[in-house]
Amino acid sequence: MHFQDCVGGTVLAFIRWLLRLLKKEQAALSRYERSHPHFFWFLALDAVLSIAFIFAGFQIYGSGESSTERLAHAGDVVMSSEQLVDHIAKDGLNAYWLGSIRGAEYTVNHELRGIVDVMYLPKGTEASDDNVFMYEVKTYKNREVWDSHTHPIKSSVNTTTIQVNTNISIKINKASMKGVIATFGDNPVIVAIAYPKPQTLSDMIKSVEGLKLIR
Repeated sequence: MHFQDCVGGTVLAFIRWLLRLLKKEQAALSRYERSHPHFFWFLALDAVLSIAFIFAGFQIYGSGESSTERLAHAGDVVMSSEQLVDHIAKDGLNAYWLGSIRGAEYTVNHELRGIVDVMYLPKGTEASDDNVFMYEVKTYKNREVWDSHTHPIKSSVNTTTIQVNTNISIKINKASMKGVIATFGDNPVIVAIAYPKPQTLSDMIKSVEGLKLIR
């Protein structure tokens, strides 16, 4: 059991004990105490304290997901291809990837609304090592989400657009050749692929043509 889950359970148990104690105290109040001018102020204070403790318990306990699931959202959990597919399906996300690759493990980050970031890592690599990756595939829900974020490729004078076929259009930075942006006809998504080293144009086109929806 994770530490945070233990704390959440302890807080909820304390809240239940506190509410039982308050109930017993109120039941034990004499007629004289109920007629005391400050009696209703005491009740109001009890109610405020109870609500505060309950709110704190919900904040700690969260939405019921485990700490591992929360970390997975942030891209801090390394998983297999099967675990990645299950995670995407469980959260109902629309995300693209290059399929399962031998010798790779994966992380996924979807903390930013409308963006799903899948990172390919060599087996045994720590998720925190941003400098070691095989591919990074970022799915943007639509043009609005894409435009709301800063992208170096958009401002580069070396950026060029290539129409691969009737359905696929790509943008590349001819100076670096370490990333490609792909759009797909009427499909609103935009997919960005990043590479650790410069690629040839044919390799990037091959990557884009190999993109598939995670199912």
